[in-house]
Amino acid sequence: MKLILIGAGEVGRELIKRLQKNWRLVVIDQDADKLRKVVELLDSESLNRIVLLQGDGTSKLLLKKAGIEEATAFAACTGDDEANLEACRLAKEFNVPSIYAISNSIEHDPLYEGEGINYINKATATASILERQIESGIVTPSNIGLGQGEIIEVSVLPTSIIAGYPVGKFSSRRWKIVAIFRGDRLIIPRPKTVVKPGDRVLIVGDPKILKYIAGLLRSGEPQFPLQFGIEEVLFLPELRKEALKDARFFSDNTKIQKVTIYTCFKLDKTLLSPLEGKLNKVKELKLCEKEFFELVKDESFGLIVMPDKYRELPLYLGIKTLPVLVAEETLSPVVVARGTTPVESILVPVSGSFSSFRALEVGIELAIVWKAKITALYVSSGENDAKIESLRERVIKFSNMYKVPIEFKVRMGNPVKEFARESEKHNLSVIGARKGRKTNWFNPYPPYHMLHRSKCSSILICVGE
Repeated sequence: MKLILIGAGEVGRELIKRLQKNWRLVVIDQDADKLRKVVELLDSESLNRIVLLQGDGTSKLLLKKAGIEEATAFAACTGDDEANLEACRLAKEFNVPSIYAISNSIEHDPLYEGEGINYINKATATASILERQIESGIVTPSNIGLGQGEIIEVSVLPTSIIAGYPVGKFSSRRWKIVAIFRGDRLIIPRPKTVVKPGDRVLIVGDPKILKYIAGLLRSGEPQFPLQFGIEEVLFLPELRKEALKDARFFSDNTKIQKVTIYTCFKLDKTLLSPLEGKLNKVKELKLCEKEFFELVKDESFGLIVMPDKYRELPLYLGIKTLPVLVAEETLSPVVVARGTTPVESILVPVSGSFSSFRALEVGIELAIVWKAKITALYVSSGENDAKIESLRERVIKFSNMYKVPIEFKVRMGNPVKEFARESEKHNLSVIGARKGRKTNWFNPYPPYHMLHRSKCSSILICVGE
């Protein structure tokens, strides 16, 4: 995530101190002494990630030099409201998703409101905190809970993946939406409570992944697979080199931080040398699939890689295959590895469901990271399908939001057969599904059949019921 910060005074420096570990920062100030003070508070790692520019934050040329066209957020924190307002106006011209400012005078607050800029008035904010302490004796802490960042508030943008969907669509053992602030109202959400643009949602969860969840909900920079977890799990019931190949590709080319391997046989350690940098452990399982499922079913992972050895037939009998069961029980992305990495082209089937758009967002994230082409495929049952145009508009919206070209293809016929035929032209498919859906011969659930019929390596992503 990238923030451009105008003003390296006391407020700006305090903000830098708090954000330096998780954000790429560009700091602009006309005062060289203030920029020198910024250098003094940075740790060695942050020094390599933060850019300091001396100059006028209301200069279009300087903002372009700062990379404002790729910025996730923009904050104007100078002591001059006129400069803050002008800088924020320019940020709006460049379509920065999140824009914030400090208001130095109550008289200037209407100017920020008129521009639609999120602002904090220094005097009002300070007085509000003091009022709560004086009236109730309660001190508002900077950290809550265990003090490790397990509670966070996120503003929902109009383009956010959760905007317009009920809270119940999001289900994870590692994070929950526990409250929604809508204007001056507090809403304790139920599963069917719909999240709206402009809402502020309070999330509770595992501090290791919560900052990545915030990035996901705000439709920020690519986070995959950290919004699910930091660990890649590779399951090898038998030696499959295509699974090792795909596991290495994802380990090397995503933000995965460690790799754990489960096998059902004695694995030659020389095969693991490509994964050594992130290898956590290798464990041989006596009960193979049964033991593996018991180990992972109550956990969450960034990625679970499995070989393409499980057949489609049980689905017709109402029996879910191991990759489907693992994806449902962990709500972690499951890769069925067919060795078609590296990835230059990604295919995502879309149907209008939340789960298909969740898959599309993951596909876009990966396309950005790998500079890959991406295709959204809709298989229609007839020529006068009203859904086609609404889907096309939604795909265009995603394309504009992420600044990524997405090819939208429409095919007629059987969704699974048409998807399988199209998958031959791609290196990776990303398939979204809803947890708990039944499937059988009379009522097959297409996403699960697509996973097994795909001709390229595939990721299955299940969302909550």
